[in-house]
Amino acid sequence: MAGDDQTLAEPVQVVVAKPKHQFELDEEALSRVLLHTEVKDKHVVVVSVAGAFRKGKSFLLDFFLRYMKAKYTTVGMGKSGGEWIGAYDAPLEGFAWRGGSDRETTGILMWSEAFIATLPTGEKVAVVLMDTQGAFDQESTVKDCATVFALSTMVSSVQIYNLSQ
Repeated sequence: MAGDDQTLAEPVQVVVAKPKHQFELDEEALSRVLLHTEVKDKHVVVVSVAGAFRKGKSFLLDFFLRYMKAKYTTVGMGKSGGEWIGAYDAPLEGFAWRGGSDRETTGILMWSEAFIATLPTGEKVAVVLMDTQGAFDQESTVKDCATVFALSTMVSSVQIYNLSQ
């Protein structure tokens, strides 16, 4: 699925933050990721990053994305070691991030293309990267933060709790 043309891949909002502190699953968006022909018959490994807002979750995921593209696509041709990281001045692409104090990510997003990896057992799995709304911002309630964290924890195979210090 993650093949030669990565230009069409993008973050897809699968859980939408609605007014009045509610969240809604976008089943159609989730289906586009998980029911793709190369993914639908495979086990899925979801790697997510959670944590406080404005602490670099999306920034970190963009490095994961760069690594996955280098390792699992024909564009990257299996780069290993430090080759995947690219030039020091190469811009990060993928999940949106920026400086400042206003939140960037709301709800839960998944990368639109899964990366097909082979486990040591020989089984092929689909690896999906997931970004989450940051916790403890000025617009979210404690319930909002708990809901996003709980949902992401339940669906993640691996969840990273990002701390800035």
